[in-house]
Order: sequence, then structure tokens, then C-alpha cells
Amino acid sequence: MYPAKNGDSFLVDAAGTFILIDAGFASTFQDFIKPDLASLTNDGRRLALAVCTHIDADHIGGLLEFFSSNGPQPRRLVEVDRVWHNSLRSMPLQPGKEEGVQGKLVLEALRRRGFREPAAPGPIGARQGSSLAKMLGHDGYLWNEGNGTTCISQDQHPLVLSEAVSVEVVGPSRARLEALRNVWLKEGAKLGYKGGAASTDLLDDAYEMWCATAFQATAPKIRKVSANGNLRLADIYAPDHSPANGSSIAIVIKSAGVQVLFLGDAWAEDIVAKLRAGKPATGPILFDAIKVSHHGSCHNTSPELLATVDAPCFLISTDGSRHGHPNFEVLAEIVDRPASFERRLIFNYETAASARLRSHASRSGTPFSISMAHTNWISLEG
Repeated sequence: MYPAKNGDSFLVDAAGTFILIDAGFASTFQDFIKPDLASLTNDGRRLALAVCTHIDADHIGGLLEFFSSNGPQPRRLVEVDRVWHNSLRSMPLQPGKEEGVQGKLVLEALRRRGFREPAAPGPIGARQGSSLAKMLGHDGYLWNEGNGTTCISQDQHPLVLSEAVSVEVVGPSRARLEALRNVWLKEGAKLGYKGGAASTDLLDDAYEMWCATAFQATAPKIRKVSANGNLRLADIYAPDHSPANGSSIAIVIKSAGVQVLFLGDAWAEDIVAKLRAGKPATGPILFDAIKVSHHGSCHNTSPELLATVDAPCFLISTDGSRHGHPNFEVLAEIVDRPASFERRLIFNYETAASARLRSHASRSGTPFSISMAHTNWISLEG
């Protein structure tokens, strides 16, 4: 679990099969991920899968830096067997006429925004003005099991990477991807873009750069106030309504008896519906580890989700610099539930909420521990 500032980045070693999930910002890749990928190449290894969960600067920035520097065959930093990334060309547009001059001007203006790195020392990637879609298409990666014109959604069959490793998609639904596309078309029309049907590099760039910045301040503001400050998650939970987060790819990686749930920034309601589909509600579904959605936000972890899933290990990725993540009420609700095992909560930064949790006593008496991942491997056993 890389120190990705307020973002996400995970490198998974599943019985020798390597999977990269998001890459934080450009600086995350340069400072931490790039040396590890170079080591993989030196050891004769490769990435079996790289996943961009959704188009948000704190998830996609490092992937842009990676793929812009990885280059085409045959001299790559590391070989990548396949990439999952839902861009605009992954969702078909309605037929329409070729975009006019005004529309192209709007797209050019959006492209010039680029992808923003948070204020900090260090360089920003030189090609942060190109979309991931453009890079994947130009450099010939196997993209969404083809050329990027199909989407990754919960409707597809699990991907088998080896005899011991598989990846199941539990989000998003196709409807969530269509909703994000439709918001883009609506907002683009307000700016003068009429939604031409042809997928182009300019359109890919403009769409991704718009997505990366359009939803940064849209978190629900509903929050109750308690005189004694002892709020429970049920008191403050308000569902996320960001279309970008709703489009987040959430996966279960299974390897040699171990299964880990990576939630990206997914909506709690979608994950509950998918995991409970066709299964009796006889108790929580147990994983060996769960990556908590949206950096521990109280808008993406609901009481119902925590009644649906549990694990002896929870991963929380954020430095706490944006939106007050993680919310203490989410952390407390995780550890307050009764369980027959001790829970480990692993952070990549100390935050106000993690510090407060150190003095918290579980309401159920179930033991828990807190640790910092730094840049060490986190070992999981089934």
C-alpha cells in the first residue's frame, strides 16, 4: 500500500502474479512504484493486470506517469499483460454528426486543464496533458480485453490469471458507467460541446481531464451534530452521489485460498447489492482483507455494507489532507462489531482519525490493532 498522499495505489503479489491497482499521483509513481516495477523486470517478472479504478486525479495520475514512460514494445520498463480502464470509448455514444469548430474549441480548453498534482515539491509529469485512453490505444496494450471499446463491469465473468489466481469484478454496473457518460454529455452541452459520435484522442483527453476535476467538491454535506461528540456511523451516513465514484472498478482477488476485496471509491449500496445477489443474508461475507472505499469516507461505507462484509484486516489509504478522510465513525464502526478474530487496521499515514482510534475501546470488546504500512509488504494468509 503505497504512500499516495490522499490517493490510492496497491501492488499485489498473488502467488507470483502481480497486479497494480491505481498509482496515486505522478510523484507516487516516480518516488515509490517505479523502482519496484524495475525490480520486477530485473527478476523476469511482469504485471499480469493494471487497474485504473476510475478517473480521479488521486488514482489515475501515477498511471498516466507510468504508461507515458513505459513506452511501446519492445523496450518497456515492465511488461503489462492487460489493462482495465473505463474511458469514454468504453461506453458507446449515440450516433451523431462530426463535431464542429465550437465543439473542438471546448474540448481543447478542457484538455489544456491537464491532470493536477497536489501542491507539493517535485516535478509534475511532462505528459499529464494526455489521457490514459490515448496512451493505451497508441502503445497497443490489451485494454479491457480488447481495444478499449468495451467496458469493465460487474456483468463479466471472473478473469482467470493463473491456476491459483482469479479476479472478480463486483462494481461498477453498466448503468453507473452510462450515468457518468450522460453527465458528461449534459455538462459538455452547457459549454458548447454537442457530443459528436466519433471517438478521438482529443475527445478522450477532454473527457478524462473533465472527470478528474469535476467531482472534487460534490460529497454530501448532511451531517448531524451530537452534544457529546459520540456519533455512530448510522447518525452521519449519507450515500455518495458522485458519478465518478459510482463508476469505480471494485474487485475481489482470489489466490491460494486468500481473497481480498478492493473497493476503490465505490458506492456502498452497489457493492451490497452485488455481493448479496443470490446469497442468503446469514451473516457477513468474510474476506482476508478489505480495502476500505474512498479513503474511509462516511459516504462510501454504510452500516449495511459493514453488516455484509468483514475481515481480519482493513486497509485505509489516505494522508487525511482532503475532505477529512478517514472519518472516525467509519473506523469505530469497523472495530465495534463483534467477531471471533482480532482485526488489524493498516494505514499508510497517521491521521487525526487513526490517532483517535488508538484510545478507542471496542463496544463489543473485540480486540483490534493499528499499524502503519509505510512501504513494507503486507502479508495475508487464508
